Amino acid sequence: MVDNPDKLCTICLRKFSSLLKSDQLIWKKQLEEQVDKVYCAEKQQAKLNLTEQQKRKHHRGESCRIDEELPIQIINNSYDKIISHHNQKLFIEYFLRGYCPLNSILSEHLVNYLTTHDQLNDFTLSLFSSNATCLKRFVINVKYLSRLQCHILNQHPNIIELDIIFKDSNSNRTINMTNEMFYQHICPSIYSKFDEIYTLYGPFILHHIHSRIQTESRRSSISNNSLLQNLPNSSDEFSHHKLLNGIFNNLHPMTIERLKILSLSHYKFFTASHSTVARKYSLGDMSPLTKCSTNSSSPSSSTMSIPVNFIPINLRLLLKFTNLTSLNLSSTDIKNPCIDMIIDSLQNLDTFDLSLCRSIKLFNSLLKLSSKLKWLNLYNCCFHMQQNPSIYHILYQLKYLEYLDVSNDNTFNDNNNNNNTSTIIDSENDINKFLREDNCLPRLKHFDISGQKTISSISLYHFLLKHKNLQFLGLFLTNEKYSSCLFDKNDLCYSKYRHYTYDLHHIQTVTLTENDITLYEPYLIEALTRYRDRSGFVQKILFYIFFLTRSFHSKQQNLLIELILHVMSTHSNLQPVQMASTACIYNLTRTPITEQIHIKYLAQIVQATMNVMATFPNHQQLQKNCLLTLCSDRILHEPHFNFYLLATLVMHNLLHYTDLAIIQPGVAILSLLTTRLTIDECTQLGSITNLKRLLQLIEQQIERLQTIQINQNQQAHNVHNDQTQQTLSDIDITLNHTQQLTSDDTLRFCLSLLWNLTDENSIVCENFIQSMGLQLFQRLLHLFSTDTIVLTKIVGLLSNIAEVSHLKIFLYSIDIIPLMQKYITEAILDVAFSAIGILAHLLYEQTDDEINLELCQQMRETIVSWQNPHTNMVTYRSFKPFLPLLHCTRLPVVQLWAVWAIHHVCSTDRARYSRIVREEKTYEIMQKLYDDQLLSEYPDPLMIQLLKSTLHLLKSYHSNRHQHSSAVAS
Repeated sequence: MVDNPDKLCTICLRKFSSLLKSDQLIWKKQLEEQVDKVYCAEKQQAKLNLTEQQKRKHHRGESCRIDEELPIQIINNSYDKIISHHNQKLFIEYFLRGYCPLNSILSEHLVNYLTTHDQLNDFTLSLFSSNATCLKRFVINVKYLSRLQCHILNQHPNIIELDIIFKDSNSNRTINMTNEMFYQHICPSIYSKFDEIYTLYGPFILHHIHSRIQTESRRSSISNNSLLQNLPNSSDEFSHHKLLNGIFNNLHPMTIERLKILSLSHYKFFTASHSTVARKYSLGDMSPLTKCSTNSSSPSSSTMSIPVNFIPINLRLLLKFTNLTSLNLSSTDIKNPCIDMIIDSLQNLDTFDLSLCRSIKLFNSLLKLSSKLKWLNLYNCCFHMQQNPSIYHILYQLKYLEYLDVSNDNTFNDNNNNNNTSTIIDSENDINKFLREDNCLPRLKHFDISGQKTISSISLYHFLLKHKNLQFLGLFLTNEKYSSCLFDKNDLCYSKYRHYTYDLHHIQTVTLTENDITLYEPYLIEALTRYRDRSGFVQKILFYIFFLTRSFHSKQQNLLIELILHVMSTHSNLQPVQMASTACIYNLTRTPITEQIHIKYLAQIVQATMNVMATFPNHQQLQKNCLLTLCSDRILHEPHFNFYLLATLVMHNLLHYTDLAIIQPGVAILSLLTTRLTIDECTQLGSITNLKRLLQLIEQQIERLQTIQINQNQQAHNVHNDQTQQTLSDIDITLNHTQQLTSDDTLRFCLSLLWNLTDENSIVCENFIQSMGLQLFQRLLHLFSTDTIVLTKIVGLLSNIAEVSHLKIFLYSIDIIPLMQKYITEAILDVAFSAIGILAHLLYEQTDDEINLELCQQMRETIVSWQNPHTNMVTYRSFKPFLPLLHCTRLPVVQLWAVWAIHHVCSTDRARYSRIVREEKTYEIMQKLYDDQLLSEYPDPLMIQLLKSTLHLLKSYHSNRHQHSSAVAS
C-alpha cells in the first residue's frame, strides 16, 4: 500500500533512477515487481493489524466481522479513492489510470529529479499525464525533447513555472563512455510511436539507429519510415527555434495566461540567422513592431548586428505571456530591439535575469520597470557603451530593487576594461560615486559587486552605513575592501547576519596558521556556492582552496568536496577548471583525512575523475592529478564504480607516458583494480600490447635500480679509498658483477598486476609467454633472490601458468623443478607454498615413470612442517584449479597440498570462500575425501585433520543452504 507521498517518493526517486534507463517493457516489469513487493508487505501488515484488533475486541467481549476483502485506502487529502485487494491491478496501472494520483509538489519534485539525472524521456514523461498528476512547475531538457513531451504539456493547464534547459552539460559527445550513456537515455525517445523526434543531437541518434539496425533485428516501432525521415541529418543543424516553437505551440491556452515564471537560459534567438535553410524559422519581418524598439536615432543604433526590422519570430510567442513576473534570459544572444520589446510587452516583470547577455549594449529600457523591478542580474554584461545616462544612473532609479548583481569575472575584455584604460576612473560613471549617493537603492538586500576593481573602502563604508539590512555583499576579486565590516564586531558596519564573498589574494604573501583556515574557509565556501557556475570566478576560488588545504585540513571537508564535484560537472570541458578542481580534490582526499569522507562522495569522486581522464587524455599534468587522487586504498576498495573503465583509462596512461609520477600511481591503481575485475575484463586488459608495456616497465625499473646501486657502490668506494674519481674499469667490474637488488613499490605493483591478470586466465598466461615474460622473470629470480616480496609475486604468477594444462611445458624452459625445489626448503612460507603448488600441478601431468619420489617426500615433509598463518597468503577466484588435484589419488602429496590450500583460505576468510564452496560443490568433494580417508588402510593423519577442520568451518554455511532449499521446495 502506498499510503503517503514520502513512501511514494522513496519508490519513485530510488527505483526510477536505476530502472528508467532501460527499455519500456523491462522498466515496467521491474517497477511492477518492486511495487508488488510493497503491496505484499503492506497487505501482510494490514492482516496482522486486523488480527490483533480482533483479538483485542474478543478479549473485551465485542463482536467483530471478518471481511474477506480488506480495502486499502490511499491516504491523500484530495482524493478518497478505495482500492480492494482482490483486484489484481498493480500500482503502476492505478497510477496511469488516475486512481491514485500524485500531488502537485511530489510530481514537480520527481520531474526535476528525472531531468537532473537525464532520465526524463518519452516513457517516463507519460507517467505525468493530466489524469494522474497535477503539475504547476515543469522542467524540460531539450536534449531529450520529443513530440510526446509537447503533447503532455498540452494536458496541464495549471503550469505557472516553465524551465527549458537548452545547455547540454555533457556536450563532449566524442567519448565512447559518454555516447553509451547518451544512447541509453535517449533510446526510449528514439522508439517513440510519434512520427517526429525533437533533439539537438539528431546526427548522433541517426547514426545510432543505423548501427543498431545492422547488429540486431529491427523493432516494430522503428519500422515507420517517417521517423527516420523526420530526424534531422548532419548537414542541416537543428536549431533552438524549432524546439521553442514546438514547446510554446503545445502549451495549454490556460498556461499561456497563468504562466508566471519562464527560464530560457542559453537559448539562441539568432543562432540560425547565418543559415539560409533555417532562416525562415528564426527571423521574420516585424516592421510594424519597430516602434517598440529603441530610437533609431540613437548613436548606438549603428552597432546593431542585424536590421531592427528583423526580429526572431519566436519572440512573438514569448510576448504572449503577458502575466510573466519572472524571466530568465541569461546566456542568450538577445539584442536591444528584442529586450525593448519584451519590457514594453511584459510590464509585470519584477524579476529579470540578463546575466551574460553580451549582445545587449543599452539598458535604458530598464527604467520602464523602475516601479516594479525587485530582482536584477547583470553579471558579466557589457556596460561600456551605456553612456548618458550611465548604467549606474539607471540602476540608481530602480528604487525597489532588493537583489542586484553587477559582478564581473573579467572573462571578457571590454573596451573600458582593457589594459590601457583600466587605471582611468570616470568620476561620472564610477561605481564609487554610485555607492556614495544618498538614498541609493534603500531596499537592497543582496548586492554583488565582485570583480569591480575600482571599488574603494571609503565608498563601501558609506554604503554599508546606509544599508543595515543588507544580507549579502559580494566582494570577491575586488582590489580594495572594507574588511573591518567582516571581522570587527565593534565596527558600525558589522553584521553577524550578513554573508560575504571575500577576496583572499593576500594569503599568498603571509604565513598561514591553523586558525586562518577556520577564518577564511567559510568565505571560500560561500563564494564557491554562489559562483560555482561562473568559470572566471571558480578557477580563482579553487586556487585559494588549494592553497589553504595544501597545508591544513579542511573543517568542512564533505561540503567542499560536494561543491567541487558540482564545479567539475558544470565545467566539464574547461581544462583550467578541471586542473584546479583535481588538485583540490587530491588535497581533500589524502590519507588519513580520506577516512572522514562519506562513501557516497568517494564514488562521485571516482566518477568525476574518470570523466576528466576521458575528456583530456592528452593532458599529462591533468592525468597525473587524477592518478594521484585515485591512488588510495579506501577510494579504490569501498565505493562501487565501473572498475574496468577506470582500468582502461589508467592503462592508456601507462601506454602513452613515461613520467614516473604517472607510472608509479598508475601501476598501483591497476594492481588493486584487477582484483575487482572479471576474468573476461582481465582478458581484455591483458592484451599482448598491454603486457609488453608492463614488462617494459619492469625492465626499466631493473635498469633504474641497477643504476642507483652502481652510484651507491661508487660513492662507498670513493669514501673508502678517499678518492675523488672512479675509473672506468671499476665501473665495468661493478656492471659485470651480478649483485642482489632491492625492489621498490613500482616494481612490486607491476608484479602484483601481472599476477592478478593471469589468475585463472589461460589467455593472459599465453600472452605473457608470447611476450617473453618467462625469460624476464627468470632474470628477476636471480636479481632478487633475497627479496621475499618479489619472489612471492613471481612464484605466484608462475603458479598461475602451472594451472593451465597446455602451458605447463613452457615452465621447463626456465628449469622450473630445481628452482622450485630450492624454494621448498630455503624460502619463507609464502614462497614455499606457491612453489609446492607449481610442483603439484607439474607432477599431476607426469606419468608414473617420470615422478620423482624423493621430491614428493620432500614436498610432504615441508607441508607437515607448516603452521597455518592467521592472514591470507593468497586469494583465489575459485577452487576450480584444485579440483583435479583433489582427485589425484595416485599422488597423495598432490592431494595434501590442495587440501592444505583450501583449508588455509577458508580458515582466514570463511565468509568469502563459503560461497565458492557452495557453488562449486567443493564441500561434497571434501566430505568424500574425508570418508575415504577414514576407510583407507593407510590413512593420512594430517589429511584427516585438515579435512575435518575445513568441513567444520563450512558446515554452518552448508547446512543453512540446505535448509533454505528445503523451505523453498515445500
